[in-house]
Amino acid sequence: MFCPPWPNWVQCSLAGRFRAGAQDYRISLLMEIFSKIDSDGPLPALRQDLQAFPAEVEGKRVVLLQDLEGLSPHPVALSPDGLAVASLLDGRNTAAELRSAFAQATGMLLSAAEIHDIVQQLEQAQLLETPEIAAKRRRILDDFLAGPTRKAALQGTSYPADPLELAGLLGGYFRDPKGPGELAPEADPKAAPPIGLVSPHIDYGRGGPAYAWAYRVLAQCEPPDLIVALGVAHASPDSPWTLTRKAYETPYGPLVVHEELYEEFQNHLWYDARGDEWVHRKEHSLELQAVWLKFLWREKTPPWVPVLCSAFDRFCPDRPPSEIPTLEEAVQNIGRRLAHRAKTQKILVLAGVDLAHVGPRFGDDLQPGPELEKRVESEDRRSLEHAMALDADAFYLSAVADGHWRKICGLSALYTSLRWIKFLRGDKPGAGNLLTYGQAPDPLGGIVSFAGAVFPR
Repeated sequence: MFCPPWPNWVQCSLAGRFRAGAQDYRISLLMEIFSKIDSDGPLPALRQDLQAFPAEVEGKRVVLLQDLEGLSPHPVALSPDGLAVASLLDGRNTAAELRSAFAQATGMLLSAAEIHDIVQQLEQAQLLETPEIAAKRRRILDDFLAGPTRKAALQGTSYPADPLELAGLLGGYFRDPKGPGELAPEADPKAAPPIGLVSPHIDYGRGGPAYAWAYRVLAQCEPPDLIVALGVAHASPDSPWTLTRKAYETPYGPLVVHEELYEEFQNHLWYDARGDEWVHRKEHSLELQAVWLKFLWREKTPPWVPVLCSAFDRFCPDRPPSEIPTLEEAVQNIGRRLAHRAKTQKILVLAGVDLAHVGPRFGDDLQPGPELEKRVESEDRRSLEHAMALDADAFYLSAVADGHWRKICGLSALYTSLRWIKFLRGDKPGAGNLLTYGQAPDPLGGIVSFAGAVFPR
């Protein structure tokens, strides 16, 4: 397993390996011998907050592991076989068990020395859960909580730090064959901003044109007075909704928080809205929206209230959140406050969400391919029909049907957004318009789907 040179890479070399097939009996015999030799305890687990991207270096296919927590400063390149080894590090496997699993999956054998060498290199790259990583995580979180702003986590890796370079990247998504077309040079000052917007939060590289479909709507109108932005707390802490007072930093300047509305939110929650504030530090779902908002409106960008939503389906797996009294009371109280403000202010509810996550990467036996893609799209579009009609409960129930097999990560955020958009619309007829739908492969085996939609004022 060879990894080409990279700023930070793990070289996973194999010496004297055996191929499966005619030599299966040799693998079985050697694994039996190795299992008696290797009696060490469990190996450290691969860290979970990692994102994989395919790449090519010197003509060789590699997978880059990007640390979403920011504990490891550089992407790490792994060969496909090296990635297979890393994926087996679950914190329970011993070296012998890992070797056995790797042999069964690939038909190749690793020596004990090779296993420990790979693990050591992954540890040096700070990709394993170790006591040192736990201590570093604690120090970083303490610094975040004490700081005045939420620093850009993906700047310089997922998108350029240079404002001009970033403008070229985002502007190019409009002209992409999958994009909506050239961005208008100026907004129409008479065009009212929409009342709701749905945007992806997948990385720009895979979903950039879908972002452009959504944000083109905002580019054609004047900014609202304030924004309520709902994203996904992928770590899913105990708080259903987690807020922060920290301004989100972007290459175009900070996106500040609307203090009054923040306090109104807090007053209608039964817990401290910042109790799990740490999830904002590295969560990408709202950072990627903040960049687009500041790109479009620069110094005219209105203040916002960034809200990260945990998974509701853990306590209402087969019924809508409206049947959970504490959730429903908060949704209604905040919705009424937004409706009251909307009498004198233009409010935009922005949902930064993705849809289905299916395939081996997400714990499924389902194999990616045209048949699965069609099935996912059919079910997604059925759910989106409910969403466009602002029938939040029907949307939720369609998403969790059949054991929530699509694993819609934006479920709670989009559900909450639909509820509050409906409060803002009042009794006005009409609903949302689906602008675009897309799917992208996951490098580790799977499908992620996403959409862009608008709810006119």
